[in-house]
Amino acid sequence: MGCTDGWERLEWDERHPFLHDATEPLEWELLRTFEAVARLGSLTAAGRALGVSQSTVSRHLARLEQRAGSPLLLRGPPLRLTERGGALVAAIQPMIDAALAARSALEDTPELHGEVTLATVGELVRWVLVPRLPEFHRGYPQLRLRLLASNRVSSLAAGEADVALRFARPDRGELVARRVHTETYAFFAATGLEAHAEAPWLGLAGSLADIPEQRFAERAFAGRAPRLLVEDVEALGLAVEAGLGVAVLPRSLVGRLTEVAEVEPRKVGARGEGSIPPRDLWMVVHRSKQRVPRVRALMRWVEAVMGRTGAVT
Repeated sequence: MGCTDGWERLEWDERHPFLHDATEPLEWELLRTFEAVARLGSLTAAGRALGVSQSTVSRHLARLEQRAGSPLLLRGPPLRLTERGGALVAAIQPMIDAALAARSALEDTPELHGEVTLATVGELVRWVLVPRLPEFHRGYPQLRLRLLASNRVSSLAAGEADVALRFARPDRGELVARRVHTETYAFFAATGLEAHAEAPWLGLAGSLADIPEQRFAERAFAGRAPRLLVEDVEALGLAVEAGLGVAVLPRSLVGRLTEVAEVEPRKVGARGEGSIPPRDLWMVVHRSKQRVPRVRALMRWVEAVMGRTGAVT
C-alpha cells in the first residue's frame, strides 16, 4: 500500500534489535501511524490527522507490535508509550523530518501555486487574519490558503500545517520561530457592573483551563467559584460585555468590545498577584519548509499582518 509522502517502504537494518523478523521490509505507513498515535495521544486523533479510519490505525499498530514482538503502547487511559515505544519514537523522528524535507524539495518551484496551511487559535483567525485575506489573495492569486482554527496544537513535524501561530515558543531543534506580537492582559468588566469585593468572576475551561492568564485569575479569586467558564476567549469577552462579571482579558480583544473598561483588581476582590505576565505570539515553521517559496510567502503575509517584533532563532 502506497504512502502519501511518496515512500513505499523503508528497508530496516536486519541487525536492528527492534525487529522480530528483520528479513522482511518494514512499511513506512506503520511507522508513520505509530508516530502520529504517540504524538496525538489517541487512535482517533491519529486517524483524523492521517486521513484514515481508526480501524486502519489499530491494524497498523497491531502489525507493528507483531513485528516488534512486544507492546509499544499501553492502551490506558491515558495512552502511554512503553520503553521500547519511546525508543522507537526517537528513532523514527529523523525519518519524519526527512520525508517532510523531501516533499518540500519536490514542491520548491518558482511558481507560487498549490496550497499552504496556517494553524492558530480561532480568535486570531476571526479577529486578525480573515479581515486581511483579500490582501493575501491579491498578492498570491494562485495560492490556496487553508486556515486551521483550533486550541489543539497542530504538528508541523507531521505536516499537518506549514506555519503555526502559537503562544508558546517551541523547544524542538527542527522548528524555528519568530516573535510576531506580544499580548498584554488586565482585569476588565462592563462599565455598568458594580465593582465590589464579591463581584462575580468569569474564566476559561477545557483546553484553555491551564493557560497562564486563567491560572492567574484562579489565584486572584481563590476561594470564590467562577460564575461562568467557557472554552473560547471571544465568548469570555462577550460575557464580560454583557455584564456577567469580571475576567482577565487580552487588551487587543477589549478594543473590539463596547462599554468594557479595565478595573483595579482590589475593587473587585482580586488578591494582589502583581501584574499579569504578557505572552509572546510566535510564528513557527519546520526547518525543512522555511525556504519553500509558497511557505515563505505565507510567512511574509503573517509578518505584515501581525507586525514584526522578533527574529528567527
